Amino acid sequence: MTERYTVTMFVAAPGTPLKSGGTSSAGHVYYVVSDGEKKTSYGFAPSEHGASSGPGKVYLEDLDNYLNPLYQRKLEITESQFNKLKEFGENPEKHGFSMEYRGATNSCIDFMWGGLNHAGIHRNNLLKRPDTDFEGTLKPLDNIKHIKSIPAPVPGSPENTEKDGTMPKRTMLQYLISEETLPEGQRSMLNAIRDQVAGIDQKHGRVYDPTSERISVGLLASAREQGMERVDHVVLGNAPTDGSAQRMFAVQGALNDPSHCRASVSINEAVQTPVDRSFERLQAAEQAHQQREALAMSDPHQAQSPSGMRMG
Repeated sequence: MTERYTVTMFVAAPGTPLKSGGTSSAGHVYYVVSDGEKKTSYGFAPSEHGASSGPGKVYLEDLDNYLNPLYQRKLEITESQFNKLKEFGENPEKHGFSMEYRGATNSCIDFMWGGLNHAGIHRNNLLKRPDTDFEGTLKPLDNIKHIKSIPAPVPGSPENTEKDGTMPKRTMLQYLISEETLPEGQRSMLNAIRDQVAGIDQKHGRVYDPTSERISVGLLASAREQGMERVDHVVLGNAPTDGSAQRMFAVQGALNDPSHCRASVSINEAVQTPVDRSFERLQAAEQAHQQREALAMSDPHQAQSPSGMRMG
């Protein structure tokens, strides 16, 4: 009997029940390899349960621990690819993967794509070409479309299957951070903010953590309240000399353009504001935007949209 080697990529949504108890707070991705007889699961997470950063660990129990994941895709692979996936899972550091867990920049997502890339299994980019350096997108659910784009290493194999599960019951916060309800424009803005906030964190010797997430979502809400459509830059303001709180700015346009639009948050306020409250602000801003658009269609002279804060 010919052995069929396979890899299965799993995406678990926030709220996925765990066999060990409780639910997944932010979601998870992991991969499982099989030689037709034995399955081995590989996933990456903090060594300390619940931590947002710190020493990481490869977990071998994800296949059993995550109950009813939202999405899975199974592919037949070559023996060489099977061996490379196992090599990476057993010793990721040897293949250039840092074992320091950082929620926004080195997570389970980076680990799974690191293993796939090591084995020569790549997603296709917009030009339908292999993206050999792809490290995934920030949130687990946003990776589903990229997993779907991977060309099958063994086309036509009966092992090539997909399975969609059902979205688990979630808390309000888990529902909001799933982000499948955010319009594409808002998701793009939020991801742009997160990337640049993570860069600011790194410059100051910090890692992106829940505090950074509160700042990012608060800044997104402020940007949409100002009518901004995209975020080109995130800038940490200088510490005020009058003792007031330092601010962080989102900028649409070139930094040296006097007409650029910007929005800001007080860092002290943002770090104390729960993410779900900022999402409520965002929802209110979107409703106001839709009302202005409806008014503009009925009476263009009465409709006025907020202009972002401008330099000068």
